Amino acid sequence: MVSVIVPVLNEENNIAQLIASLQGLEGEKEIIISDGGSTDKTRELAEDLGVTVIVSARGRAFQMNAAAKIAQGQVLWFVHADSKILATSLCDINHAINDGAVGGFFRLEFYDADDKFMNFIARTSHTRAKDFCLIFGDQGLFLRKDIFDELGGFANIALMEDWEISRRLRTLHSQGKIRALDTVIKTSARRYIIHGRFKTWLKMNVIKALYILGCPTKFLGYMYHGK
Repeated sequence: MVSVIVPVLNEENNIAQLIASLQGLEGEKEIIISDGGSTDKTRELAEDLGVTVIVSARGRAFQMNAAAKIAQGQVLWFVHADSKILATSLCDINHAINDGAVGGFFRLEFYDADDKFMNFIARTSHTRAKDFCLIFGDQGLFLRKDIFDELGGFANIALMEDWEISRRLRTLHSQGKIRALDTVIKTSARRYIIHGRFKTWLKMNVIKALYILGCPTKFLGYMYHGK
Protein backbone atom coordinates (compact mmCIF):
# COMPACT_ATOMS: atom_id res chain seq x y z
CA MET A 1 0.00 0.00 0.00
CA VAL A 2 1.11 3.56 -0.73
CA SER A 3 0.52 6.28 1.85
CA VAL A 4 0.00 9.59 0.09
CA ILE A 5 1.06 12.45 2.36
CA VAL A 6 -0.03 15.99 1.57
CA PRO A 7 1.24 18.87 3.75
CA VAL A 8 -1.18 21.79 3.59
CA LEU A 9 -1.66 25.32 4.82
CA ASN A 10 -4.66 27.33 3.61
CA GLU A 11 -5.19 25.31 0.44
CA GLU A 12 -8.99 25.38 0.19
CA ASN A 13 -8.78 26.27 -3.51
CA ASN A 14 -6.76 23.16 -4.37
CA ILE A 15 -7.35 20.43 -1.81
CA ALA A 16 -10.67 19.01 -2.99
CA GLN A 17 -9.49 18.59 -6.58
CA LEU A 18 -6.27 16.91 -5.49
CA ILE A 19 -8.01 14.52 -3.11
CA ALA A 20 -10.53 13.56 -5.78
CA SER A 21 -7.74 12.75 -8.23
CA LEU A 22 -5.84 10.75 -5.60
CA GLN A 23 -8.95 8.80 -4.68
CA GLY A 24 -9.45 7.94 -8.33
CA LEU A 25 -6.05 6.28 -8.71
CA GLU A 26 -5.94 2.53 -9.19
CA GLY A 27 -4.13 0.62 -6.46
CA GLU A 28 -4.20 0.30 -2.69
CA LYS A 29 -3.61 3.60 -0.96
CA GLU A 30 -4.35 5.83 1.99
CA ILE A 31 -4.44 9.60 1.88
CA ILE A 32 -3.16 11.64 4.82
CA ILE A 33 -3.62 15.40 4.89
CA SER A 34 -1.22 17.04 7.35
CA ASP A 35 -2.40 20.54 8.20
CA GLY A 36 -0.06 23.15 9.61
CA GLY A 37 -2.78 25.35 11.09
CA SER A 38 -4.99 26.46 8.22
CA THR A 39 -7.37 29.32 8.91
CA ASP A 40 -9.55 28.64 5.86
CA LYS A 41 -11.71 25.59 5.03
CA THR A 42 -8.89 23.25 4.05
CA ARG A 43 -9.41 20.79 6.91
CA GLU A 44 -13.20 20.76 6.62
CA LEU A 45 -13.08 20.09 2.89
CA ALA A 46 -10.59 17.24 3.36
CA GLU A 47 -12.59 15.67 6.20
CA ASP A 48 -15.78 15.82 4.13
CA LEU A 49 -14.02 13.78 1.43
CA GLY A 50 -13.28 11.00 3.91
CA VAL A 51 -9.48 11.11 4.09
CA THR A 52 -7.31 11.13 7.21
CA VAL A 53 -6.62 14.63 8.47
CA ILE A 54 -4.09 15.49 11.17
CA VAL A 55 -2.86 18.78 12.60
CA SER A 56 0.82 19.31 13.31
CA ALA A 57 3.34 22.05 13.90
CA ARG A 58 3.62 24.39 10.92
CA GLY A 59 6.33 23.67 8.37
CA ARG A 60 6.44 21.02 5.66
CA ALA A 61 9.12 18.96 7.38
CA PHE A 62 7.16 18.81 10.64
CA GLN A 63 3.90 18.11 8.81
CA MET A 64 5.29 15.34 6.62
CA ASN A 65 7.09 13.67 9.52
CA ALA A 66 3.92 13.73 11.61
CA ALA A 67 1.96 12.07 8.82
CA ALA A 68 4.70 9.49 8.18
CA LYS A 69 4.49 8.38 11.82
CA ILE A 70 0.89 7.23 11.41
CA ALA A 71 1.19 6.01 7.81
CA GLN A 72 0.31 2.36 7.25
CA GLY A 73 1.73 1.98 3.75
CA GLN A 74 4.99 0.34 2.77
CA VAL A 75 5.69 3.32 0.51
CA LEU A 76 5.36 7.02 1.32
CA TRP A 77 4.51 9.47 -1.46
CA PHE A 78 4.82 13.18 -0.66
CA VAL A 79 2.60 15.42 -2.79
CA HIS A 80 2.09 19.17 -2.67
CA ALA A 81 -1.46 20.46 -2.45
CA ASP A 82 -1.23 22.39 -5.74
CA SER A 83 -0.12 19.32 -7.68
CA LYS A 84 -2.00 17.67 -10.52
CA ILE A 85 -1.27 14.00 -11.05
CA LEU A 86 -1.71 11.51 -13.87
CA ALA A 87 -3.97 8.49 -13.60
CA THR A 88 -1.03 6.07 -13.83
CA SER A 89 0.97 7.67 -11.00
CA LEU A 90 0.32 5.05 -8.33
CA CYS A 91 0.88 2.16 -10.72
CA ASP A 92 4.15 3.74 -11.85
CA ILE A 93 5.34 4.05 -8.25
CA ASN A 94 4.50 0.42 -7.55
CA HIS A 95 6.22 -0.71 -10.75
CA ALA A 96 9.40 1.16 -9.80
CA ILE A 97 9.41 -0.33 -6.30
CA ASN A 98 8.73 -3.84 -7.60
CA ASP A 99 11.58 -3.34 -10.07
CA GLY A 100 14.08 -2.81 -7.25
CA ALA A 101 13.92 0.92 -6.60
CA VAL A 102 13.54 2.16 -3.03
CA GLY A 103 12.26 5.56 -4.08
CA GLY A 104 12.06 8.10 -6.83
CA PHE A 105 10.38 11.19 -8.22
CA PHE A 106 8.31 12.43 -11.16
CA ARG A 107 8.98 14.65 -14.16
CA LEU A 108 7.92 18.20 -13.33
CA GLU A 109 5.69 20.40 -15.48
CA PHE A 110 3.81 23.63 -14.78
CA TYR A 111 0.11 23.55 -15.58
CA ASP A 112 -0.57 27.29 -15.47
CA ALA A 113 2.50 28.68 -17.27
CA ASP A 114 3.50 27.24 -20.64
CA ASP A 115 6.33 29.46 -21.80
CA LYS A 116 10.02 28.94 -22.60
CA PHE A 117 11.28 30.21 -19.26
CA MET A 118 9.04 27.99 -17.13
CA ASN A 119 9.65 25.00 -19.41
CA PHE A 120 13.39 25.60 -18.92
CA ILE A 121 12.92 25.54 -15.15
CA ALA A 122 10.93 22.30 -15.37
CA ARG A 123 13.50 20.59 -17.60
CA THR A 124 16.49 21.65 -15.51
CA SER A 125 14.69 20.59 -12.32
CA HIS A 126 14.31 17.06 -13.67
CA THR A 127 17.90 16.96 -14.90
CA ARG A 128 19.19 18.21 -11.53
CA ALA A 129 17.24 15.54 -9.67
CA LYS A 130 18.10 12.77 -12.12
CA ASP A 131 21.83 13.49 -12.34
CA PHE A 132 22.62 14.91 -8.91
CA CYS A 133 19.83 13.60 -6.66
CA LEU A 134 18.64 17.07 -5.67
CA ILE A 135 14.91 16.47 -5.46
CA PHE A 136 12.51 19.24 -4.50
CA GLY A 137 9.08 18.75 -2.98
CA ASP A 138 7.03 19.59 -6.06
CA GLN A 139 8.62 16.64 -7.89
CA GLY A 140 6.58 14.12 -5.92
CA LEU A 141 9.23 12.26 -3.93
CA PHE A 142 8.28 8.69 -3.00
CA LEU A 143 10.27 6.44 -0.70
CA ARG A 144 9.91 3.07 0.94
CA LYS A 145 8.81 3.64 4.53
CA ASP A 146 11.54 1.44 6.02
CA ILE A 147 14.17 3.53 4.23
CA PHE A 148 12.49 6.75 5.36
CA ASP A 149 12.49 5.51 8.95
CA GLU A 150 16.13 4.43 8.75
CA LEU A 151 17.03 7.94 7.59
CA GLY A 152 15.12 9.45 10.49
CA GLY A 153 12.66 11.20 8.21
CA PHE A 154 12.99 14.81 7.14
CA ALA A 155 15.21 17.09 9.18
CA ASN A 156 12.94 19.35 11.24
CA ILE A 157 14.15 22.56 9.62
CA ALA A 158 12.23 25.59 8.42
CA LEU A 159 13.11 25.20 4.74
CA MET A 160 15.20 23.03 2.39
CA GLU A 161 14.13 19.79 4.03
CA ASP A 162 13.80 18.25 0.56
CA TRP A 163 17.38 19.22 -0.38
CA GLU A 164 18.66 17.93 2.96
CA ILE A 165 17.06 14.49 2.63
CA SER A 166 18.21 14.32 -1.00
CA ARG A 167 21.78 14.55 0.20
CA ARG A 168 21.21 11.55 2.43
CA LEU A 169 19.75 9.61 -0.49
CA ARG A 170 22.81 10.06 -2.73
CA THR A 171 24.35 6.68 -1.92
CA LEU A 172 21.12 4.95 -2.92
CA HIS A 173 20.92 7.18 -5.99
CA SER A 174 24.46 6.18 -7.04
CA GLN A 175 23.34 2.54 -6.74
CA GLY A 176 20.46 3.18 -9.15
CA LYS A 177 17.80 2.76 -6.47
CA ILE A 178 16.26 6.23 -6.73
CA ARG A 179 14.17 6.14 -9.90
CA ALA A 180 13.54 9.16 -12.14
CA LEU A 181 10.09 8.46 -13.57
CA ASP A 182 9.04 9.77 -16.95
CA THR A 183 5.53 10.17 -15.54
CA VAL A 184 4.60 13.83 -15.22
CA ILE A 185 3.53 15.58 -12.04
CA LYS A 186 2.18 19.06 -12.66
CA THR A 187 2.51 21.95 -10.25
CA SER A 188 1.46 25.57 -10.13
CA ALA A 189 3.76 28.40 -11.15
CA ARG A 190 1.72 30.76 -8.98
CA ARG A 191 4.75 32.11 -7.10
CA TYR A 192 6.47 32.93 -10.42
CA ILE A 193 3.30 34.45 -11.83
CA ILE A 194 2.65 36.66 -8.80
CA HIS A 195 6.19 37.82 -8.09
CA GLY A 196 7.72 37.67 -11.57
CA ARG A 197 9.46 34.80 -13.31
CA PHE A 198 13.07 35.95 -13.34
CA LYS A 199 12.85 37.65 -9.94
CA THR A 200 11.47 34.48 -8.35
CA TRP A 201 14.01 32.24 -10.09
CA LEU A 202 16.83 34.49 -8.89
CA LYS A 203 15.45 34.52 -5.34
CA MET A 204 15.24 30.72 -5.29
CA ASN A 205 18.84 30.40 -6.39
CA VAL A 206 20.02 32.92 -3.81
CA ILE A 207 18.26 30.85 -1.14
CA LYS A 208 19.97 27.70 -2.40
CA ALA A 209 23.36 29.40 -2.35
CA LEU A 210 22.82 30.71 1.18
CA TYR A 211 21.78 27.25 2.32
CA ILE A 212 24.99 25.75 0.92
CA LEU A 213 26.92 28.45 2.78
CA GLY A 214 25.26 27.42 6.04
CA CYS A 215 22.70 30.18 6.49
CA PRO A 216 20.09 29.26 9.15
CA THR A 217 17.00 27.77 7.55
CA LYS A 218 14.74 29.90 9.74
CA PHE A 219 16.12 33.00 8.01
CA LEU A 220 15.77 31.29 4.61
CA GLY A 221 12.17 30.55 5.48
CA TYR A 222 11.54 34.26 6.06
CA MET A 223 13.11 34.99 2.69
CA TYR A 224 11.08 32.34 0.88
CA HIS A 225 7.73 33.28 2.40
CA GLY A 226 8.41 37.01 2.23
CA LYS A 227 7.97 37.59 5.97
